[in-house]
Amino acid sequence: MKRWICFFVSLVLMVSVCGCRKNTTNFSSSENIGDIPSQSFGDKEIDLLYSYTDSLNPYTAKTDANREISSLLYDSLVKTDNNFEPVFVLAQSVEISEKVCTVVLKNATFTDGSTVTAEDVVYSYNTAKSTARYSPLFYEVVSAVARDAKTIVFTLSQNDQYFANLLTFPILKLGTSGTHDSDGKEISPIGCGRYKIADDGTRLERNENYYGKKGVIKSIKLINSPDSASTSHYVEVGATDMYYTANGDIVRMSGKKTEVNLNRMVYIGVNDSYGSLATREMRYAISSALNRDEICQTAYYNNAQSATGFFNPKFAPAKSLQTIEGKPNSKITVENLSKIGYNNMNSNGFYANASGNNPVFTLLVNSENGSRVAAANMIAAQCKTAGIQINVIQCTYAQYVERLSSGSFQLYLGEIQLLDNMDMTQLVIPGGTAAYGVSNNTASQDEEAETAEPSEPQISPCKSILDSYHTAQCGIGDVAATLLAEMPQIPVCYLEGVLFYNSDIKGGVEASSSDIYLNFENYEF
Repeated sequence: MKRWICFFVSLVLMVSVCGCRKNTTNFSSSENIGDIPSQSFGDKEIDLLYSYTDSLNPYTAKTDANREISSLLYDSLVKTDNNFEPVFVLAQSVEISEKVCTVVLKNATFTDGSTVTAEDVVYSYNTAKSTARYSPLFYEVVSAVARDAKTIVFTLSQNDQYFANLLTFPILKLGTSGTHDSDGKEISPIGCGRYKIADDGTRLERNENYYGKKGVIKSIKLINSPDSASTSHYVEVGATDMYYTANGDIVRMSGKKTEVNLNRMVYIGVNDSYGSLATREMRYAISSALNRDEICQTAYYNNAQSATGFFNPKFAPAKSLQTIEGKPNSKITVENLSKIGYNNMNSNGFYANASGNNPVFTLLVNSENGSRVAAANMIAAQCKTAGIQINVIQCTYAQYVERLSSGSFQLYLGEIQLLDNMDMTQLVIPGGTAAYGVSNNTASQDEEAETAEPSEPQISPCKSILDSYHTAQCGIGDVAATLLAEMPQIPVCYLEGVLFYNSDIKGGVEASSSDIYLNFENYEF
């Protein structure tokens, strides 16, 4: 439980420390960066960066580049596309009935010619759940067993309609992980992916035993790039044919690019025990004062998309029910402030009550995250324009953590990596591991006027709807509507990664957060 709590805390407090660096450029998605080929491919070969000293084992690799390349070596049961829809890979079928998920495998073989079996999947599951990177995928898995050679049964602790989106862990051959050669170097486990490691270790070769479509690229040359300085150099001189970044620090690369939707939400966290923040109306007023489009464009260099609700705007099942606007709406702001008694503009330009007093809020932000600091200052300026006073307080990461943990804040700007099954539980329910400041308070102005004591303890509407969802009594649309109505936190935007690639690569490059080489087998020249 401590490990699980630490994981969620680390997600909500995720820090992207981006220093100043020469010769780097942040591109917006509207920019035309040209179609300039960086080099010739030769005989259907492509060049990618990796770290020689790091492993290509997806469960032990430490560098992003090696973890990304491992998706070419090791297939998973399922991947998600760029709209968070499941794409069956090794799975022939995935059936979810109440708390049981049954997966049937395709006829597939490993690179050594042996058959992929359910036992290999269970072995990979047990390997994955012991790692920090993959263990969060299994928070609701009670057990995973092989029913027969082709069938795996996952027993869950709760109903999860989108559990298939979490079956993205790499599949290894039973017993091949954790072995080393005579020099102590880790031997990569046997996989069943589109490629395999060549004997010389400096390139990948097409897996001729692959069960799926084989691409035209026969060989992938691996270029050792041990640090960020060498990566910047190789990208800028065109030594690599593809480069991916998800931290907003983009090195200039000639060619084309595609955006990768991330399930990483930036949001304003609310301490709903503080003054008028206890009312939904004040939270609505702050939300409608935001120019989310401007924040995405300026603070995040257009590598983000405005939040339309709590769920990712690309997530189709909730799209029609999410109605937050990208532009500010002063009418909504004024109406909601009026409902809670702030009807008049005072001499300082802020909406005030009959006594002339206006609410003043502080917005806590981690000073070590440049994009978030920029966003916080923009939020304060936008709210000032709308007549709401917010003062930004910058503090170090350690101070930020301490103040959130102790509840010593009014508003804070946070970021959380959500899982692809779209479970919001830990963010929006009282006691959730990332739900700082969220209580059972559901007050509106009318409710505050009531004097009757409740006969039973209050239950948060957010908790109530999520409990119903996890017992299959309602759908994801009901969750989306309730979260938007209650607004325990204020969604701002969802971040995007960027994949740059050589303009000689044709065939419609597709990428997703689960595999940036999602349709690599379709690449043409």
